[in-house]
Amino acid sequence: MIHTKGLTRRFGRLTAVTGVALEVPARTIFGFIGPNGAGKTTTLRMLATLLRPSSGEITIDGVNATERPGDVRQRIGYLSDTFGLYDDLKVWEYLDYYFGAYNVEATNDKLDSVLELVQLGHKREAMVGALSRGMRQRLGIARMLVYEPKVILLDEPANGLDPISRIALRDLLKTLRDRGTTIIVSSHILTELSDMCDTVGIMELGKLIVCGSIDKILAETRTHIHLILEVLGKPEDAIKVLEPLPGISGIKIESGKLVMGFTGTRDDLPAVHKKLVESNVPVVAFFPKSENLEDLFLRLSTGATN
Repeated sequence: MIHTKGLTRRFGRLTAVTGVALEVPARTIFGFIGPNGAGKTTTLRMLATLLRPSSGEITIDGVNATERPGDVRQRIGYLSDTFGLYDDLKVWEYLDYYFGAYNVEATNDKLDSVLELVQLGHKREAMVGALSRGMRQRLGIARMLVYEPKVILLDEPANGLDPISRIALRDLLKTLRDRGTTIIVSSHILTELSDMCDTVGIMELGKLIVCGSIDKILAETRTHIHLILEVLGKPEDAIKVLEPLPGISGIKIESGKLVMGFTGTRDDLPAVHKKLVESNVPVVAFFPKSENLEDLFLRLSTGATN
């Protein structure tokens, strides 16, 4: 659905985005990760046809975004990290206005359908200015759904939301994906992205340093396994057994448990466990630590910015 090749954007002497190559399949959620200044917003604005690339190509739903930006805009919805709402309108009036702006016939059934989709049906008669931040965020998304875009681009949509509002936003994006929408979302809240994204890309200094499914990236970039060991008695007894073993490194004690690196594979773990048992170390728990999206980001990113 979304394809970029050599996507680059320069602002004078500053190169904000360099050679970004993206492949985002239809009906998926893609997560952009990176520190402030990494180039995520600039990339999203180029995809939204709000910025013209200095070089490179963008194709959305088979349409060249540089050559035919008007056609692309009919296929996409874009919500920036900050956006305005008309506080003096009722919720239904606000949507009705955008139905007219997009030249889409506004019926009560259509209005109610969009409001129910974003879980704002009960706020139909409320004033926009009285909505919470999470509700305002969902109303901004509802504005895009008026014309049923094939692609939605969201820049930091969860910024400033409370946990309940973030869950509601996450569930909404999953619902839209399941209905056939392709979504690109940037966020600093990595736990939210890991729960809803099919693929992610990590940006740093304007470059896409890694891209793919979380599991695939973890498998391809992991250099060792983190092991967690809990024993009865003195942890030092287990350390004496573990230190001479090949592949074991960086043993430390955290909250009464032993944490260590292991350069072998999961198939090599039974031999480590067997050695502990043969040495009469009373093992309570022994397992590899699962790496999540936050661990991956911290491991691959240096935190450098433009």
